[in-house]
Amino acid sequence: MKEALNNAKVVLAMKADGETIDKIEAFVRARGCDGARYKIDPSIGGGIIIYIGDKVYDGSVKGRLASVKRSV
Repeated sequence: MKEALNNAKVVLAMKADGETIDKIEAFVRARGCDGARYKIDPSIGGGIIIYIGDKVYDGSVKGRLASVKRSV
């Protein structure tokens, strides 16, 4: 069994509903975390960013726009 990485850091553009929180918790637990710490940051424009150890799962509008800029 993998050693738990304690808590993931989750950044959301706005407060999430219970169903979304449940999905986030399942996602981070499947990756060895005990749970998640949440932060609201409207500057990401929408979506979610999840930090687990040195991995970043960026599904934010801001991150996607930055990716488009890099590819142009």
